[in-house]
Amino acid sequence: MWHKIAAFIIKYRIILLIALLADTGYMAYHAAQVKISYEFTSAVPTDNPKYIEYQNFRKQFGEDGNLMVIGMQTKEFFTPSFFNDYALLIDSLDSIKNVENVLSIPGAINLVKDTITQQLKPVAIAGKPPYSNVDSIKQAFLGLPFYKGFLYNPGTDAYMMAVRINREVLNTKDRAGVINKILEMGNAFGEKHHVEMHYSGLPLIRTQTERLCLAPGT
Repeated sequence: MWHKIAAFIIKYRIILLIALLADTGYMAYHAAQVKISYEFTSAVPTDNPKYIEYQNFRKQFGEDGNLMVIGMQTKEFFTPSFFNDYALLIDSLDSIKNVENVLSIPGAINLVKDTITQQLKPVAIAGKPPYSNVDSIKQAFLGLPFYKGFLYNPGTDAYMMAVRINREVLNTKDRAGVINKILEMGNAFGEKHHVEMHYSGLPLIRTQTERLCLAPGT
């Protein structure tokens, strides 16, 4: 048997060699096309009642998967130096490529009735930094109960901002660069004012999970 196999290989060695080279080239071509997917893959079955409930929620209220939140706890929030630097941080985050907007206390708005059109119009409680009227901004903001428990918690002196990131970039390799830039700016602010910065949100979780999966030895 082995003699016949050896004889066959010797007799058709040229053809077999060409076939081997062709197969190797074919597999090498497809191996070169392998790319990392940055799409978010759900681990929950699509027929799960909670998954269906979540999808219905998304249809009614919109997508929440492109928000990253940044929180901190401090009693110095409305001091002029801290608040002005916080507003500058907001502007810096807002200038990052693929960051669409930042919801924050310096950017908070009030709805005021237009006496001419009899319609409500949004009015910013603060303009662009620097601010010399931080006490006035504080009083105006605290007078808006809508933001209580959302952007701040007076019982714990906790404050939060929400960073909305372009949805398309979250499914590409550029996502990591955006998240890293946000973390870099946030941590620099925290170090300057000696406050611990807390981060959360699906964009951050996806980036950190991907980093762990690609790390050597995992």
